[in-house]
Amino acid sequence: MSSAPQLMNAVLEEKMSRISEVLVSSITPFQLMMGKLLGMTAVSFVLAVFYLMGGAYALFYAGRLDALEPSLIAWFLLFLVCAVLMYGSLFVAIGAAASDIKDAQGMMQPAMIVVLFPIFASSIVLQHPDSGIAIGASLFPTATPFLMLVRLALKPGPPFWQLALSVALTLGAATALVWAAGRI
Repeated sequence: MSSAPQLMNAVLEEKMSRISEVLVSSITPFQLMMGKLLGMTAVSFVLAVFYLMGGAYALFYAGRLDALEPSLIAWFLLFLVCAVLMYGSLFVAIGAAASDIKDAQGMMQPAMIVVLFPIFASSIVLQHPDSGIAIGASLFPTATPFLMLVRLALKPGPPFWQLALSVALTLGAATALVWAAGRI
């Protein structure tokens, strides 16, 4: 969530300074938006790896390296990429639809409700991780990166088909949002 609003500001700046018109003359709007999104995803991934290395060092220094679960770290990195793509595409679409910062701020309120949904649903997932509500909420694209990690941390964890479906739904929704942003 810390890097996604920067994408919205970048799209707005390019629209207001008319740089996007020059860029779109050589590439499609979808390619422009996806390029921004993939660049931000790469930056977020590298930062997360550095944070994980720092955490692993702290655990090693404390003699608690056994607390690291490699499979959970791998799922974290995958869902981090999904989260940056999902939230970034949402903010790219807002930036494409707005004509200035004030318009974008007005559009952010409904988007933030959707983005904050997983925090509200996390108590249900923590209490009943295999309930229908928890499964449905964790398959909702904007909630998937957060809620699937919560369900993965709770044993026995979700079945693999739910993990695969959640990743596919999140990446599909992100692609659709980037396509919509390019059309706007």
